[in-house]
Amino acid sequence: KALVDYESLHAIRASGFSTRHQSDLPTMRDELHQEVRELPQASVIDLSGDVTSFADARLHASFNDASAFGKKHIILNFAGVDYINSAGIATIISILAEARQRSQQLLIVGLNDHYRKIFRMVGVARYAEIYEDERQALDKLNGKG
Repeated sequence: KALVDYESLHAIRASGFSTRHQSDLPTMRDELHQEVRELPQASVIDLSGDVTSFADARLHASFNDASAFGKKHIILNFAGVDYINSAGIATIISILAEARQRSQQLLIVGLNDHYRKIFRMVGVARYAEIYEDERQALDKLNGKG
């Protein structure tokens, strides 16, 4: 079975699901910034800025850095992310597939309601658990959730 519902992803791309105008081009301020942290239970990738095609290489590099800690769980923290387009979702799906190949589990935190709905529509939520925030994800990993 496919990792993601490509039909839904295509429909989302075709609908131009973002609230941005097509003429809006990324600026330095809009770039993705990331920080990788190691916690006892998981590696965390804190993201801020925009997750677009311009973020692909940075996001993959951060995933590889987080994987290097040897943790089974990796938390993608979207709390500082303002915008995710379809290319950004495709990058996240690619990382999700890599994590599965490495026997790792991605946990996604910090999405707003709009992007949480999109992630569910394209099937990301079937393969990565989505939590409100990092504390909720850590509580689950610690057996408290």
